[in-house]
Amino acid sequence: MIAQLKGLVAYVTERSLVVDVGGVGYEVFVTRELAARQKVGSPVTLCTHLNVREDALELYGFVVAGDLSFFKLLLTVSGVGPKSALNILDAVSPDDVRRAVTAGDATTLHRLHGLGKKTAERLVTELKDKVEAVAGAPLATGDEGVVLEAITGLGYSLAEARQALKEVAGQGNGLAERIKLALKYLGRR
Repeated sequence: MIAQLKGLVAYVTERSLVVDVGGVGYEVFVTRELAARQKVGSPVTLCTHLNVREDALELYGFVVAGDLSFFKLLLTVSGVGPKSALNILDAVSPDDVRRAVTAGDATTLHRLHGLGKKTAERLVTELKDKVEAVAGAPLATGDEGVVLEAITGLGYSLAEARQALKEVAGQGNGLAERIKLALKYLGRR
């Protein structure tokens, strides 16, 4: 299982990155937003999910471990594959999906590009108990969780903290510098 990649961005497309790790290029499918923020030659660390199919091995990557966890939660819904789950996270944040599921609002989810009415209803019914069980749980673990906790501890919302963390992805060395960069981003907004 490939759980994390740390290397340099070798190539960027609209929906994927090629990450050079020790001379080997790994194609990783990512959200459009993440792909748009990457520059060739910049360092990147991605939490990854390896999807094994009969005809392919596909990696899906996220900067924040919590986004990967939510991606995997979406995969537990029948009819939602990795590309659909990535499209959902491309359109809305995990918090927005949680709110819609908790409220039983399949209509909001149905409005997402490529998500049919029946799949949206399945998302609500199959994730209701799972989302409620993790409601209020941090959306990230490890270093990302520490950064999110530090920023939210200063009065910013979790959504603002997550956005700041995404904006400074791949920048700064160490936790203190990442927190500083995230706060600087939030101060400019």
